[in-house]
Amino acid sequence: MFDRILIPIDNSSESWVAAHHAIAIAQEEGARLIGLFIAEEKIISAPFLTSVDVMDPLSPSYDPMLMKQTEFLREQLRELGEKALRDLRQQATTAGVEIETYFESGVVFEIILEYAREVDLIVMGRRGVGGKWLGPLFGSTFEAVVRQAPCPVLATVSDPRPLHTMLVAYDGSDRAKDALEIGLHMALERDRRLILLTVDDGKEDRAAASFEAAAMAREQGIAAERRFVKGHVAEQILKVTAEEDVDLILLGAYGHSRFLSAILGSTVDDVIHKAPVPVMVCQRQK
Repeated sequence: MFDRILIPIDNSSESWVAAHHAIAIAQEEGARLIGLFIAEEKIISAPFLTSVDVMDPLSPSYDPMLMKQTEFLREQLRELGEKALRDLRQQATTAGVEIETYFESGVVFEIILEYAREVDLIVMGRRGVGGKWLGPLFGSTFEAVVRQAPCPVLATVSDPRPLHTMLVAYDGSDRAKDALEIGLHMALERDRRLILLTVDDGKEDRAAASFEAAAMAREQGIAAERRFVKGHVAEQILKVTAEEDVDLILLGAYGHSRFLSAILGSTVDDVIHKAPVPVMVCQRQK
């Protein structure tokens, strides 16, 4: 199911945690790892630019000192990136995982999304490459990737632990079906415990969705545990996660527009932000 796994690395502790998860999944799936370091151009040039003219040798405003400082920063980022990619290659090779690595420069989330078109899974630290989580209204590199990637994104929060119990949040939507398909695959491969949680939030009749999920699991020969509860969706997902010692949450990707999610809040936002375990936000390339 996961043949190519993308791991954007920036040498932060969060990105190394994500790398450890990516390597573990690649070992299990027999997948190839794609390591990516991106030098953010805004970090390189923003501290020095008062106008674009200062970087133009033909302009009267050209400042050679600022140009030298910019080039120095660019070289420092390249050295940092090359070292991070070397370390990642070493860790993957030691684990017996095939890996290819790339160094890029530009806008971080845009480059990640370009690479995302050619992979089956992205693994990122929950606070992301490029900054802290800022919430649905203000956005971040991490949030942009989770919202726009054409493939599942695994948001990690701590080093990998044995994966015994998984929870799929299921509401009958197409994206929830993506999450269920992945959850069934991962449960069947290693005979893991699978909880199928449907939350009745009063907006629609969710009972049919709950039975549908259980039937799909039975078709795969998996004795999943069906849970049907009432309440706030994110709160119930987090509650069951804590009560059942869940190791991984799988749920469907965003179902509303960005503007609507910013106003109403999003189950995905809430769960990713608050969950004490990794969260896989699922959408499959069609």
